[in-house]
Amino acid sequence: MDISAEEIKEFWRGYCERRNIPKDVIARGEAEIDKNPEYWADQTMDELQRLVTGGKAR
Repeated sequence: MDISAEEIKEFWRGYCERRNIPKDVIARGEAEIDKNPEYWADQTMDELQRLVTGGKAR
């Protein structure tokens, strides 16, 4: 089953909302998803958060 970039971003937004992640981090994550949605469809949102925050977990 294929998943669209928009579906991945929706999941990312929900992940961020539950963790009170700032809007600028959300935007950076969405930009990464847009670059390679197939990759992010197979990765955890924790991994994306680490990428866009320089390894800082919340």
